[in-house]
Amino acid sequence: MQKRCRKGWLWSGISATMVMMAGGLAHADDDRRVVPGLGQPVEIVRDRWGIAHIYARTEQDLFLAQGYNAASDRLFQLELWRRRATGTLAEIQGSKALAGDLGARLLKFRGDLRRELNHYHPRGAEIVAAFVRGINAYIELTEREPARLPREFRILGIKPGRWTPEVVISRHNGLYRNVTQEVQYAQLVRLLGSDRARDLLNLHPGHAELEPDDALALPLISDVIIDTYKAVRAPVRFPPGRRPDRVPRSGRAR
Repeated sequence: MQKRCRKGWLWSGISATMVMMAGGLAHADDDRRVVPGLGQPVEIVRDRWGIAHIYARTEQDLFLAQGYNAASDRLFQLELWRRRATGTLAEIQGSKALAGDLGARLLKFRGDLRRELNHYHPRGAEIVAAFVRGINAYIELTEREPARLPREFRILGIKPGRWTPEVVISRHNGLYRNVTQEVQYAQLVRLLGSDRARDLLNLHPGHAELEPDDALALPLISDVIIDTYKAVRAPVRFPPGRRPDRVPRSGRAR
């Protein structure tokens, strides 16, 4: 097979073992597709457990295929992730999502994007860009073939939006497991002082240092910070039988 105009073949198949195990699968036949952006043929084979194995000749094709495959498996999850990262959930959930949208925009990364991406890997910017192109390539396929959209999109009457590298490194999904506890510690130190707070908290092991950094303005650490954080981390739910008062796109906050 020859590549043409930066298009390559992406072959998505299901192993014979899986076909036998799952018998009667609707999409058990080999599926050949032309995917914009691929330089050479890529093979995606699903084993009997449904795990995708990607075989590519270049790093760029590998991560493009990974993005394409991820989108084909869980596009609705990726759409919710994109909306949470960009602070646009209120467009589909209404006013109840505004607090979370505001928090997500406060957490938005505003530094040197390429430097940040390359912090994860020496070629991070190129890898993430290829991954995003793969997601968007599958989204473009759903625009040509709407039947491929997961039913959640049809139920809500929405369509998936395009991804950007910023979404991949968004802070909304960061590992802030103990942020609530840390803020409560800071508030306690402000009210009672370091020594008394240490006695009450009974921190182990050793003699924990609770002296606040000189650059930290403890009076500014309030419950508002916790409330904003909780709003960003709250699960995305769509209660049955209720249509949200959606926020018009033309009127959303910038």
